[in-house]
Amino acid sequence: MIGRGWGVLVAESARLAFGSIRAQPLRSTLAVAGVVIGIVTVTLVTSILAGARNQVALLFREFGSDNIFAYHRRGDPYTPATQAEAQRRPLDPALAEPLARLGEHIRDVAVMLIVPTVSGGRPLVARSGGAEADRVLVEGVTANYLEVVAEELAAGRPFTRVEERSGARVAILGANVAEALFGRGRAVGREMRLAGVRFFVVGEAAPRKGAFFGENRQDNVIQVPLGTARRLYPDAEAAVFYIRAEPERRDLAVAESEAILRRLRRLAPDAPNDFHLSTADQIIAQFDRLSGLIGAVTVLLAAVSLAIGGLGVANVMIISVTERTREIGLRRAIGARRREVLRQFLLEAAMLSLAGGLVGVAVAAALGALLTLVAPGLAAAPPVWAVVGGVAASFVTGLVAGFGPARHAAALDPVEALRYE
Repeated sequence: MIGRGWGVLVAESARLAFGSIRAQPLRSTLAVAGVVIGIVTVTLVTSILAGARNQVALLFREFGSDNIFAYHRRGDPYTPATQAEAQRRPLDPALAEPLARLGEHIRDVAVMLIVPTVSGGRPLVARSGGAEADRVLVEGVTANYLEVVAEELAAGRPFTRVEERSGARVAILGANVAEALFGRGRAVGREMRLAGVRFFVVGEAAPRKGAFFGENRQDNVIQVPLGTARRLYPDAEAAVFYIRAEPERRDLAVAESEAILRRLRRLAPDAPNDFHLSTADQIIAQFDRLSGLIGAVTVLLAAVSLAIGGLGVANVMIISVTERTREIGLRRAIGARRREVLRQFLLEAAMLSLAGGLVGVAVAAALGALLTLVAPGLAAAPPVWAVVGGVAASFVTGLVAGFGPARHAAALDPVEALRYE
């Protein structure tokens, strides 16, 4: 009986709430507009951040969850250095061999040398026949690079150590570069020119799964042997070490790598590191901190919007209580208790606000689907917890906003209410 009574009350409150929306659509729409905007904001931003976080996690774990990244400065190797870090010596690729040999918990070390996009005064543009790719990135890598970072090839093979030592002009193309130069056809076994130099394509990388806001830079990379890059592009100095730790020994390998690199780079005992070590988990944690800050600001803006929406709902409920004063008096006169009147109007306000929350979630989901359609690499589907949280927030907003009007309705004197004109 108790469950049935609550069911009837909720159904009646929902009917009255949606009846108010139908009777005064403009007033009700304006009242819940703040709720809709707040829920859309927090749900959509949360969806984008959650999708981006998953893609970033996949992006860096593609380089190996047991790997350690060593670079002479912090941050993305493709971004400009700070003034202080610009004075640091780049890592010498020759240090990779002693690092791997001296590290008890280090399994292997691969090197990636970043070639400037303009080298020797010439932009690095790739051409094959009439096709051209002018947004390519060129990296010189060691023969063990693909194995260390577990990079998959759609076709072809990795470089050999002989090709690396001899400076052979062979290349592995990223998925986007291969498609730009050779379309959907097979790139392996064909020739291309890079800044006028002829290369033979021996491999084609599989499209990367991870992305940063819809794009994976590695799909635009042309990899050449490290020895070839050092011969053809003498101005290439920025080297990144990919240090593969023994299974379940990554933390020990980090400590070892730091100690060995300090010794190899001849740093004094009290001198700070002039290089930076990081792991996929650390980079993901940094992104989580950034997205957490963005999320906090978003929640603050959404809270302001929900507060405005709550004022609108409270206003609608005040008008509703005023218009239905005689109805309230009649209900009280035939035996309705104050708490029942309070409960009815509270639920009515909550249902009105909940309608705005449901609309907000639907709009956020539609915008997320549209964003995913425009940028397929960026998944922006609302996570379940964001949907549940948005709906719950709108319901609670209605309860808080409707408490004052509901309390006023419950406190009305039946006799005075029946006399109200």
